[in-house]
Amino acid sequence: MRIASRLYSDEEQLAEIDRRLARLPDALDLRFERACCLEDLGWNEAASQAYFAVLQRDPAHLGSLTNLGLMARQDGDLTTAHTFFTRALVHHPLATIALVNLGRVFLDQGEVASAVKQYMTALDLDPEFFAAHHGLAMLYENSGDPDRAQYHMKRAFEKRASWTRPYAGTAAPLRVLLLVSARGGDIVSHPFLDDRIMETTIFVVEGFRDGMVLPAHDVVFNSIGDADRCREPLEGARALRIASTAAVINNPDSVLATGRAANAERLGRITGVVVPRTERVVRSAVTAAELAADGWTFPLLVRTPGHHAGRYFEHVAEPAAIPEMLARVPGDALFVIEFVDLRDADGFLRKYRVLFVDGRIYPAHLAISRDWKVHYFSADMADRPDHRVEEQRFLNDMAATLGAAVLETLEQIGRVLGLDYGGVDFGIDLARNVVIFEANATMAVYAPAAEERWAYRKPTYEAIVAAVRALIASRSAAAPQDVPQSRENTNNG
Repeated sequence: MRIASRLYSDEEQLAEIDRRLARLPDALDLRFERACCLEDLGWNEAASQAYFAVLQRDPAHLGSLTNLGLMARQDGDLTTAHTFFTRALVHHPLATIALVNLGRVFLDQGEVASAVKQYMTALDLDPEFFAAHHGLAMLYENSGDPDRAQYHMKRAFEKRASWTRPYAGTAAPLRVLLLVSARGGDIVSHPFLDDRIMETTIFVVEGFRDGMVLPAHDVVFNSIGDADRCREPLEGARALRIASTAAVINNPDSVLATGRAANAERLGRITGVVVPRTERVVRSAVTAAELAADGWTFPLLVRTPGHHAGRYFEHVAEPAAIPEMLARVPGDALFVIEFVDLRDADGFLRKYRVLFVDGRIYPAHLAISRDWKVHYFSADMADRPDHRVEEQRFLNDMAATLGAAVLETLEQIGRVLGLDYGGVDFGIDLARNVVIFEANATMAVYAPAAEERWAYRKPTYEAIVAAVRALIASRSAAAPQDVPQSRENTNNG
């Protein structure tokens, strides 16, 4: 659970905070607000420094300790996350949010008994605390105790399943009902939900019951994006649609069809597409003998379903490496994936990301790396001006960079996916085939960092944000004729 008063979507809001800080440089709440804004923009290094600056003035600041702990956990640094949450409890022993967050870290570390203790302590303080019930529900679900899991999931959301964010505008808002899952796997949607224009109500679909009256809304944005992790919530979102007369962005049926194994089959039928063989295999069958009997060769890839950003994703070079790999990845079922080496003559692998928004293709980024596991945040971009020049060419002229045939293939992929908002990560092989790494609704887009070297990425980011906001407005039953946008989006829309 993060602590923040609101979610921030663009640099104009950061500039406004800076103007207020210039007048009130000692205002600790403004300094914390600035750190939250930097984090929402995806500028994690600057956000971390800003949170530490708050702690220098107030070492017991609960929000900064909490959010630094969550950032560390997201980076996979459980030791640092544990330290921050423990410090929070030293200063705030009755803070249920710190207990729940520490419980989650214990769970990540495999210390189930310690996790249960933290959640139960939080419930002793507040028997109705939804986050503690939710934590226990996920703990019992993952440990194979469905009855306890169901009990705590019901307790988590039986009294409240929705939260409305503060609205910062002056005109009548465009009301968005944002569907999310208690199991995670959601789209990073906050860059698109400008609280100066939109009043967003977050609705946890696990809390929906037949006959429930939904919060007032003009459009439904289904942000549940991971079909492998969230099949049950997506089926719940499908049932929830009956209770609403508003248009739905990202039909749950379309999202349900985007699981990795299903994509491998249906996208693989498109001419010009190569999809590495992908199969969901029970953990006990991930052995050298059974894989060989099923036609698998090494090296290959293994990942836990429902995780992104490279988490629980392993390269297995040879059969002897299987036991060590299994010790690092959780899950009763795992994806086994064919390894396709797409390194170019210079030794680098190039992974492109494009987004599909309301039927149009937008370039999002190009990540260039020597590592087989390519993600933009870890790729060889920051210290390689030549790589940034190459990415800029892709962003400025996608058609010329990829060629007409590849662009037509991407258009076909978009049509098959059938998502209002989604995307595909891909490489290009020597035969100019599109080799798909991933294709679904969970593709994130973050504002480029403030340094001048990243300025070339800003127009592309703004174009995507403007397109999604226009999509939301166009599907709204009460959409105004001219929906205002932030200054930079208006200039580049």
